[in-house]
Amino acid sequence: MTVPPPSSAAGAAASAATPPQRPARRRPVAAVLFGILVLLALCGPWLAPYDPLTGADMPFAPTSGDHPLGTDHLGADVLSRVLAGGRVLILVTLAVLLIAYVLGTAAGMLAAYRGGWVDTLVMRLADVLLGLPPLVLIAVITTGTGPGVSGVAVSVVAVMLPDIARIVRAATVQALAHDYVEVAVARGETTRSVLFREVFPNLAVTLGADAGVRFVGAAYAVATAGFLGLGAQPPTPDWGLMILENRGGLALQPLAVLAPSAMLLAMLLTAGLMVDGLGPVSAARRLVRTGRPRHRARTAEARPAREPAGAPDDGSAASARGLRLSVAETGRPVVRDVDLSVPRGTVVALIGDSGSGKTSTALALLGHTAPGLEQERGTVRLLGADVGRLTGRALRELRARSVAYVAQDPRTSLPMHLRVGTLLDEQLRLLAVPARARREKARAVLRRLSLPSDEAFLARRPHQLSGGQRQRLAIAAALARDPRLLVLDEPTSALDPENTARLLAEVVALCRDSATAVLLISHDLHAVAEVADTVVAMSEGRIVDSSAPELLRETLAAPQEAAAPPLPARPREQATGQGDLLRVENLTVERGTSGRVLSNASLTLPPGGRLCVIGPSGSGKSTLLRAITGLVEPVGGQVLLAGEPLAPALARRDTAQLGRLQLVPQNPYDSLNPRHSVRRIVGRPLRQFGLVPDEAVEQETRELLARVGLTPEHAARRPAALSGGERQRVALARALAARPDVLLCDEVTSALDPATAVVVLDLLDEVCRESGTALVVVTHDRTVVDRMGGLTAEVVDGVLLHADTGRPATSV
Repeated sequence: MTVPPPSSAAGAAASAATPPQRPARRRPVAAVLFGILVLLALCGPWLAPYDPLTGADMPFAPTSGDHPLGTDHLGADVLSRVLAGGRVLILVTLAVLLIAYVLGTAAGMLAAYRGGWVDTLVMRLADVLLGLPPLVLIAVITTGTGPGVSGVAVSVVAVMLPDIARIVRAATVQALAHDYVEVAVARGETTRSVLFREVFPNLAVTLGADAGVRFVGAAYAVATAGFLGLGAQPPTPDWGLMILENRGGLALQPLAVLAPSAMLLAMLLTAGLMVDGLGPVSAARRLVRTGRPRHRARTAEARPAREPAGAPDDGSAASARGLRLSVAETGRPVVRDVDLSVPRGTVVALIGDSGSGKTSTALALLGHTAPGLEQERGTVRLLGADVGRLTGRALRELRARSVAYVAQDPRTSLPMHLRVGTLLDEQLRLLAVPARARREKARAVLRRLSLPSDEAFLARRPHQLSGGQRQRLAIAAALARDPRLLVLDEPTSALDPENTARLLAEVVALCRDSATAVLLISHDLHAVAEVADTVVAMSEGRIVDSSAPELLRETLAAPQEAAAPPLPARPREQATGQGDLLRVENLTVERGTSGRVLSNASLTLPPGGRLCVIGPSGSGKSTLLRAITGLVEPVGGQVLLAGEPLAPALARRDTAQLGRLQLVPQNPYDSLNPRHSVRRIVGRPLRQFGLVPDEAVEQETRELLARVGLTPEHAARRPAALSGGERQRVALARALAARPDVLLCDEVTSALDPATAVVVLDLLDEVCRESGTALVVVTHDRTVVDRMGGLTAEVVDGVLLHADTGRPATSV
């Protein structure tokens, strides 16, 4: 499909369709004015021409050359008192914000991290404070402490504290669900380190934007207290107090009231304009308002022509023509002149290596660009509508009623605070399904996707589910809305091949019955070949091939001449001669009302040995690793490391034991803290366990990166600047930094394309051979087992079996 030549008329139409960003132009001006006002308030006492505490003329004297704003009720110079009156307001407001955020952040993070009675106590106290009217609370506290600045500060902190604690708690709950937090906990980081190294950096942006809004509220509360006579006391110059003191002489000397009122209004107004549009919340609000991605500013001649308003519908649920996306800061193209169509009632599969632009293209078809990207040119049509011509509200409504998107990582897309039943109920409520029918339809959707539908499952939250169950729940929530377009972004990365084939077949069958179009992004070529109507391959941001699935099936069925041979395994006799390094005896894990998840699991692993644990999704494979590391406390059995029993709970293991077992999580996109550099991520275990002197950490970090195939240039990067394979290498380097005896890898290749997965497996083999580290790999991919070699065990319904004999794997 070609793009017609641009025309000035079309460019003008496109320009007119883009709303002017007036708030963006106002914010710099407001910020400058606000800075001047704050500086003036802080330095005002030194600039005052008269002593603001003493009289300089008769009360309520009119303006004159000596007193440009006249005098107040005490005869003091109004200009001097106005200049000095803002310092108390600014200092008290900043002190209130600092104290409220320190206390609120500590309380919110601790409540989320500890849970239980701590969470209940903090949240109930917050509810009590929130139930009291702010002015009543201020009046009660200042009555007890007496009028003055300190009483006002305490009362305003009490007003702001519960809201801040609730916001921080909710954000912390989301942050704690990430793999990088779990890795830190498994490594034995203290509570303070987990909260302030791993969690707090990811809250800082949200808290910074929230603080700007609360500054306005705090300043307003402090000024109101002064106006009511509860704040600063005479003769202290204070804008609110000046309004109160001089209101009786408003007719005689209005400037004594109007001047402090104007200063107060100007400060609050400029602060409000400055913070509006800052931070992630406002950024999301801007996206919702505009409803479409930002376009780089271009001249009319440089823009491609848009289709006429009455352009005919081409029968596609979504289509792109000449789509080009680039990095906003550097201009580097990410998606290059893509022409793509998803016909209604068909399944289009988008395949390609990691970083080839698949997800960015899919999001652009929905009228959205990922943060940091911008659409340079191209036309996108969604369900017959030109996205570029839709208002923000129209695009939101179109997506809400007709489009469903399932993200690759359900931990970040599913609300962790909602129970399964509530989550599905909300989706069905949007479709106006009667209340009585919603629960039964929710159960039906869960059964279609092979999920439990009993009350116990409906009462669970997403973080209490396995990775495969979370992915199926995300698809269930999408299908419950009966969408006309369903976008699936790696929906089966956490599922075994059997469940993958069954799930995709079921989803595609449901979509075909309802004429729903499906855009499927996947690395699983065998699954794609079975369900897709069209297979589109991308590489380096371009579409390099588009064909029928028969060609892909023929390619997969053909003999692979260059297939990589299995990695050579260390002979078992040689390894076991050194004794068992890891021994698991009758390990049993139960999970609340769900019952027993793992039953009497036993295995042994020699130094330098390899063990692949396979099994269907939700069978208990990851639970086995988590129980070995102590993240999940078993109800029976024990774990021995080099003959030394390990405490069941992680908190009761000593530092040396924690370092000897290291976990590499499943998802490379979630296992690294996005706020930390690679240097800091890899170097942290070296500092925590004191393995090298502080001055040698930098050099050791570089050596570890080189060991996993990364250059020193990678050390300064953050995870967002790395590919999936590079992120997995960093996660491996972090684990190796602790110099472990046993490396526990949980589905480390599930989110990677086949080529990158082979590289990571080769790397695992190489580093484990060099260091003599034993390796336990949990996977549902048989190709990983064939590639790694070594011993194999299978988890079936919570029972660990020897893969060859089918008997309990006591001798594995």
